[in-house]
Amino acid sequence: MKSHLDETDISLYEGASDQQIKELENSAGVKLPDDVKQFYQFSNGFLSEEDQFRIVPLDELIFRNRRRDILYFGEYLCYCDTWALIIDPENNNYQIIYPDERGIVLTNSFSEFLSRFFIGGVFEQNGLYDWSDEIRAKETK
Repeated sequence: MKSHLDETDISLYEGASDQQIKELENSAGVKLPDDVKQFYQFSNGFLSEEDQFRIVPLDELIFRNRRRDILYFGEYLCYCDTWALIIDPENNNYQIIYPDERGIVLTNSFSEFLSRFFIGGVFEQNGLYDWSDEIRAKETK
């Protein structure tokens, strides 16, 4: 990601400390999955100017945590749309959802989520909205 950063409009935030991660985990009552934790250690979120999309910094995850098992980590256009982690505290498994009226499960891989964003942003082919549409189409068949 860092090696291609100059080819994007993405601004990375400085990586989160172990203390910041522990504070989030204690506040939310869950342990972050390893791949999510590794991302936040690398970068405490980022901002994409073109799509007005952000991976939310940990201190905002703590603030926006409405339910103890749902963390809204991605947002578009000042929370016009969000993406969330649902973490099972018993076994640390998780799903990434697009929490529309039905809560579409997109993946259980943070890197797959990021890849979809890097390929198609929010709106383009193979982007986040397209991904949700693909899953809806499969569900209706």
